Amino acid sequence: MFLNLYLKGKNSMKKMKKHTRETVLTGIVLIALSAFLYFLHYEVFHDLHHTLIFLFEDIAFIPIDVFFTALVIEKFLDKRDIAHKLEKLIIIKGVFFSELGDKILKEFAKCDKNVKLISDEAHISKEWGKEEFRKLEKLLKEYDFEVEVENLDIEKVSKILNDKKDFIISIITNPTLMEHESFSDMAISLFHLRDELQDRYFKMEYECGCYDRQHLAKDIKVSYRLMVNGWVMYMKHLKEEYPQLFVKEMINNPFDNRSFEEKFEVYKLKSKNKKNS
Repeated sequence: MFLNLYLKGKNSMKKMKKHTRETVLTGIVLIALSAFLYFLHYEVFHDLHHTLIFLFEDIAFIPIDVFFTALVIEKFLDKRDIAHKLEKLIIIKGVFFSELGDKILKEFAKCDKNVKLISDEAHISKEWGKEEFRKLEKLLKEYDFEVEVENLDIEKVSKILNDKKDFIISIITNPTLMEHESFSDMAISLFHLRDELQDRYFKMEYECGCYDRQHLAKDIKVSYRLMVNGWVMYMKHLKEEYPQLFVKEMINNPFDNRSFEEKFEVYKLKSKNKKNS
């Protein structure tokens, strides 16, 4: 799998080099063509004075043209492109956490004996601002993310990862997400964990009982850390840009084990049951 990704990366680098050579060659051809047309203009009209006037007039216009095309119009288009990519990124992240991220985080958190240290601080609400997120991010930097593998429902985690294998691969190979290194690293770590469970853990554990659980614990620790940090960044962005989606994810907080009724009451949301009664 990773060999295929490496080969794809090499092929994309080759394509970039080829594209650069083609751009340089195109530039040389266009400049040569321009020089030929100016020469042809002089040969036809025998008027060097006006030919030079047109030439310098065109050259003088280049900085203004560059300013409007490269700085003004291009920046405007870049902003639109960035906004479009961010929207796509939020949608993909939302699907990721709803499809498998929240489920796996809950399984990891269940077997994290020190989870109270972060879960109490991770009850993200509508009142949160930049300062609250900053405090949580600071706490996570110092947190150990130690999962007790012997208490983990490994078969359940493995099934979730295996069922969503194609989705994880699509995230790893998605060009939009490649620019967001942390999210891509998280997807790669989960795919590696899935391979570790499928190809080594179940075979070795059931055949000889000789699997090194410390190795699995390290892989889980990496995925756990990346997922929690990715989830906090996702919640922070939703809070700033997508308040309706934020409320939904706030209720589905993987670190909040309170019942839906308690959450509705604490967060002062309208319960459907109360509305219908």
